[in-house]
Amino acid sequence: MAATKGESSALAQLAQAALALPILALPVKAGAAEVGEIGFTLLGYKERGLMTIVEPVLWGRAQFMESWEVQASAAVDIISGASPQLVSNASGKPVQTITGASIEDHRGTGDVKLTKRFGEFSLAGSLAYSKEEDYESRAFGVEGRLDLNQRNTTLIAGYGQSKDRVGSSDDPTLDEPRDTKEYMLGVTQVISPTALVSSTVVWTRGEGYYNDPYKLTFTFFPSGPPLLVPDVRPDHRHTTAWLTRFRNHVPSLNGTLQADYRYYSDDWGIRAHTLEVGWQQSIDDRWSIRPALRYYTQDAADFYSPTVTRPPAAVHSSDQRLSAFGGLSPSLRVILRSNDRLTFEGTLGYVHNAANLHLGGSGNDAFATLRAYYGLLGVTYSF
Repeated sequence: MAATKGESSALAQLAQAALALPILALPVKAGAAEVGEIGFTLLGYKERGLMTIVEPVLWGRAQFMESWEVQASAAVDIISGASPQLVSNASGKPVQTITGASIEDHRGTGDVKLTKRFGEFSLAGSLAYSKEEDYESRAFGVEGRLDLNQRNTTLIAGYGQSKDRVGSSDDPTLDEPRDTKEYMLGVTQVISPTALVSSTVVWTRGEGYYNDPYKLTFTFFPSGPPLLVPDVRPDHRHTTAWLTRFRNHVPSLNGTLQADYRYYSDDWGIRAHTLEVGWQQSIDDRWSIRPALRYYTQDAADFYSPTVTRPPAAVHSSDQRLSAFGGLSPSLRVILRSNDRLTFEGTLGYVHNAANLHLGGSGNDAFATLRAYYGLLGVTYSF
């Protein structure tokens, strides 16, 4: 869904963190088998009173000819429910109005990555494709990795590019381009026999159509006629995302501390922080659990407002995902290693986004609190 029809900020965060495959590379599972593995994951996401999304994902990876590796995945998003469409102050304060029509859509996506190893250096190329009713995306990427210091240090650099077409189910004539270039630099360092840290910076440079064709703002004034205006955003978006991860295994407790921090900024004025802390506890040789808590906060885009001025500004959006808010998301993952080849896992989580969770003071009063639940079931077979 192009700009936003079937998407929520909470779902975007969850999918990117748990399932979605970036432009530059496909994810590699920790503890992967020497030859390969194949897996299936089912994600379910439900917003209270809004969207329901089910996403089955099939993925796999395999090594061949000693120095080659292939990874691939395919997924389908099945989306249904209602979506906020209009922000109006007719009641005296700006509130979201839910579209009366029930949304039904499917998104199909697939990608493949091929890696060639040259001793301590590896070079990879990847392709990705995504298609839904009002959005189509094609992407490719290249990535290089270099192991140093007896493989205690790994450097990574990458470049990716996507070419998208944005449409609208409400306007068959809409067909606009959006092009994005992505640059990545990162390092992973083993700092002790039981601890490591990794840090990655990704810069994106996007040009094209960023408006949400489904969003409108309806503003009443003390005098004069009201104004109904569409969503109009800048024709570019340049972003910086810096992710740092720390892992520390504690043998005496048979558990591992997992801490992630992500800083995000863009030229729309959004500054965001995400902190997630989890503890993976082994119960015995087969069972382990991982409780975790994620906190997210962001500032508003420069052009965000739940109301419009007269005359309207040249750039304006009342989409609350561009406003100031914060969110908490606790989760619990359970992992069962049935044998040396078969692993099952399940995750349950809750998302609570609200204006009063914004760091440094309350966010925008027009932000409608979002509550959502999600679950994930997965199975992995190693060979």
